[in-house]
Amino acid sequence: MSVAARKLYWITAVVFLMIVFLSYHRSTAPSSQPDSRTAHNDVGQSQNYDDNDSDYTNGDGNNLYTGDNKPPGGNKPADGSNYPAPSPTTAGEDTPAQPNTSGKYDTLVVIPSSWTQIQNRQWVRETVFGIRDNLEPCKKNDGNIIYKFYVYGQSTWGKSNIHSPEYNQALVRDLYGEFMEFNDHYFTNATVSVTQKHALWGNALDWAVTTYIPDNKIQVDKVLIFDSTAIVNLPEMEEVVKASADPNGYLHIWGSDSSTFAAMISFNAAEQILKQREDIKVDHPTEDIISAASTFYDKNPATFKIVHATAQLWASNADLVAADTAVVGQVYQLEDWRRISEKLTIKPTPACAVDQNRKKNIALLTSSYIYVDMCMAEASLPSAENKRIYADKHGYDFVARAAEFAQEEHRGRRLVWGKIGAIQKVLPHYEWLFWMDMDAIIADLDKDLHQIIDFAEKDNAAKGIKDEVSLIVARPKRDKMLNAGVMLIKNTEWSRAFFAEVQTRAPWYHKSSYEQAAIWEVMKEPKWSSGVYVYDGDDHTMNTFPKLYAEGNFVIHFAPAGCPSVPVLAALAKIKVGESALGIGAE
Repeated sequence: MSVAARKLYWITAVVFLMIVFLSYHRSTAPSSQPDSRTAHNDVGQSQNYDDNDSDYTNGDGNNLYTGDNKPPGGNKPADGSNYPAPSPTTAGEDTPAQPNTSGKYDTLVVIPSSWTQIQNRQWVRETVFGIRDNLEPCKKNDGNIIYKFYVYGQSTWGKSNIHSPEYNQALVRDLYGEFMEFNDHYFTNATVSVTQKHALWGNALDWAVTTYIPDNKIQVDKVLIFDSTAIVNLPEMEEVVKASADPNGYLHIWGSDSSTFAAMISFNAAEQILKQREDIKVDHPTEDIISAASTFYDKNPATFKIVHATAQLWASNADLVAADTAVVGQVYQLEDWRRISEKLTIKPTPACAVDQNRKKNIALLTSSYIYVDMCMAEASLPSAENKRIYADKHGYDFVARAAEFAQEEHRGRRLVWGKIGAIQKVLPHYEWLFWMDMDAIIADLDKDLHQIIDFAEKDNAAKGIKDEVSLIVARPKRDKMLNAGVMLIKNTEWSRAFFAEVQTRAPWYHKSSYEQAAIWEVMKEPKWSSGVYVYDGDDHTMNTFPKLYAEGNFVIHFAPAGCPSVPVLAALAKIKVGESALGIGAE
């Protein structure tokens, strides 16, 4: 073979191997990589709180399991009446045809999880429920199942003040971001040791049955409980329970010789277990309540059926996991989780109905990123709650994002530029976005955003401006530029191009006023000016500073030179009980 022929042979071989490798990589790559909410190495850059003023999709709808199992034994509302039947699911569809607003659900899924297991909860969302992110958040009680994480503290929780420098603040920042973004948890700041599983599962089951269900006036047929370190194949579990369900109720347990990893319990059986909880605990104080109940009822026969099913304790070898396994317990590493999930070919069970009108709707978008100085840590959750309540009241979605702020650490820009990335990420999913900084809060919960939008559109039309209004902002009377802490952005080709242009303004990446000055600079250019409506010299319609706040104003924006946490908390406390926030932060 000639030299030229040999070269051609080897080049062809290398190209072929590269094609094979890339094809394999694409076919085996995970569908998504959960974002890290916190740029954990930002301490050295002193990128502390700064707002410039002195962050569900439910998959693609494919491969989803809806669940049609409705075993007996469901609870009734407190008044003894019956709830209507849940909305029907059309045969062959992957998601419920209509949102389930009946108040009746097949299963309440309760997942005890340590506060540190943030990544585990994301894996559970994606694997079990098909929730990859929160760009299109889950509508409240939309599916035929409901899930809640029962998040608890560990024994180290009480050893240090949660906001002190000595504490693991990176995890706390991530935890708060998660709570703002998903709102799918109940949090108890209890000191719980890993050996206190009886109390942990018992308390979680008790909360679900005696508090969550009656408080939300819902009816469920059964409760599923499992740790966030367990991989569960919910469709497989449903089929197993369906085949062995008993009209008197049941307790179906999946576990190994030494531990229970998951249990599906008819509602009446759960009630009976909780009533006898102290008796069950006497001889088995260290076992989880399900294992202890199983042993207890061997001596004191239950009125319901008890079934034991085998589950696998993860043994660090995916080859040992049988393809028909329903539950694999104690999986702590992402690489293991993915291998096991792929082998079990789990079909996610949607907890949410698809909102067909979402792209015609408004989303209130804010930051869930906690800066390293922890300035807004204590105020972050109440501020998000205020915005979420407002959004729920008007039928808007609430979306909080941190990932776009964290990624700025790697781009070398001030972290506040994450606001632009968050807007660009979420905008395609809605007709309008209402951006609010974390330190801006809703004072008038009755104000409808359409009033602000309609006025801007009509005012521009009256002025003879034919271009569509795509960006609505306010410039305070004494400010030289707009205030970017509160903005309305319409999902148009103009707005997408506008914010792409803002991203290119490198001189403002580190210069004071940052993304706010970049927005102002771009919107003043003739090419862009006609798409913007400015409430010019307006301190009251959509963005009001504390010193200028008057009763009836819509938003109070606490934007001092220092940390705004204290006045934000004070104002939120007043607003929550229906009192005036007048004068707070005006010093």
